[in-house]
Amino acid sequence: MAHDGTTTLPTQYNTSAENLTEEDTLVANSEMPMQYNTSAENLTVEDTLVANSEMPMQYNTSAENLTAEDTLVGNPEEPVVLPDINRPGYWLVGDHATFVADGEDTNGQYSLFDFYTLPQGGPFPHIHRTENEFAYILDGEISYQLNDEVITATPGTFVYKHQDDIHGFVNLGDTPSRHLEFTLPPGLENAFATVGVPGSILEPPPNEIPPSEILDNYTEVLAEYGVEAQNSIIFPSAGLNETLTGVPEVTLLRPGQADTAVSATLALSNGTAIPVDFAAGERTKTVEIPVDGSEVPGQTLELAITNPTDGAIVGLLQDELVLTFGEDNTYTLENGDKPDSFPTILPNDEERLKVSLGNDEYTFVATAADTDGKISLLDVSVRPGTQNESLLSAPTDLGFYVVDGNVTFELGDESFTAAQDTFVFLPEGNSFALTNQGTLPARTLAFSTSPEIEEYIASMGIGDTQSNSPLSIMEPPLTSDLSTMISTESLV
Repeated sequence: MAHDGTTTLPTQYNTSAENLTEEDTLVANSEMPMQYNTSAENLTVEDTLVANSEMPMQYNTSAENLTAEDTLVGNPEEPVVLPDINRPGYWLVGDHATFVADGEDTNGQYSLFDFYTLPQGGPFPHIHRTENEFAYILDGEISYQLNDEVITATPGTFVYKHQDDIHGFVNLGDTPSRHLEFTLPPGLENAFATVGVPGSILEPPPNEIPPSEILDNYTEVLAEYGVEAQNSIIFPSAGLNETLTGVPEVTLLRPGQADTAVSATLALSNGTAIPVDFAAGERTKTVEIPVDGSEVPGQTLELAITNPTDGAIVGLLQDELVLTFGEDNTYTLENGDKPDSFPTILPNDEERLKVSLGNDEYTFVATAADTDGKISLLDVSVRPGTQNESLLSAPTDLGFYVVDGNVTFELGDESFTAAQDTFVFLPEGNSFALTNQGTLPARTLAFSTSPEIEEYIASMGIGDTQSNSPLSIMEPPLTSDLSTMISTESLV
């Protein structure tokens, strides 16, 4: 989540419609290379065909044939191919959301985002009143607060964040992490574009506490999109892991709703308890930590936010700090919450149903039984050297996201090769086969909002277990809440 933007804010925060043009989210203006210029005088027959197959332009993802239109909307009955080119992206709170696909690309079914999250980045606790969210971890680790439970998810795991439940996530590790985020129904991209800061993952904005007026606008705008930023109290990430001087002090932040007076207690590991009172509308409190001069370099003191009152909650991923005393009147602060502070979720590969279709292996990552019937997600391994696979006629729309390598989509007399991070949407009625004409393995995720895809894949292939029926393979209940939010994974 993020800095807010209205006409009263600095230009970098302002993404209102009157200030955005198509060029802002796609490509440059009239100086862009000719291959991206679709004006009539620049179009040729070659722009609409592929040299060796006469394939329609929407299937051709080679750089010389891509146009701005290729990254937007296809015919609702024809495939949509969206390579990782000119995707709009927005910085939120230490995390960057790249727009992979929206409702216009998916026949109104879902939006898909590629999240890149810096260490200590991630949204504070909030509730979606409109969307259900599903995350698939690609790289690194992400720790999630799901109501009053906290877990750390690892690559290959799937997390279900229910509509109307409190949740948030933070990268508590030392390196950036990455995950795909599915939101059903689509539309959340509008909120991100309104409150986010446009930019590349290579140029993050400064890590600082936003001014109160920006957080106020941010909370109001999100509410218009059905997202409630909770009345939470956290330790902000600004200033962490830096060498500071003087008497130690810490800042407590109310990043979400803040229109009522609340209080909390700052508990120190030496037994000291410091009351912290926020007036209505007050967002930050800086508290001096009492010291007596006897502290030595390397000595630590643990701090925790406890006992919130008057409807406030504590963000469970940003509620602890470790203060380390240094030399020459210096000190550092670091997040006391660590990835291994919480149960770790690992891919439960041994329990996942696997089905072979020709030379491809479909692994059931999340089933309709795991997601209340909202989405099915499969991990497809496409072995190298595969060609001339039998075409599949799926009874549903199917989305794909290429995770590794290059996957060739055979569509009858036409074909195209999708590189890593390409999104493909095949509406129902498009027969297809997945092949790998290279020498290295390739993987793609396949997903559908219709549970029929599970029975279809299971019935068409050869299962690695005795039954081809895609029964739920969710772990036995962990707790009444957590078991419904984490699917097909193992807890350690």
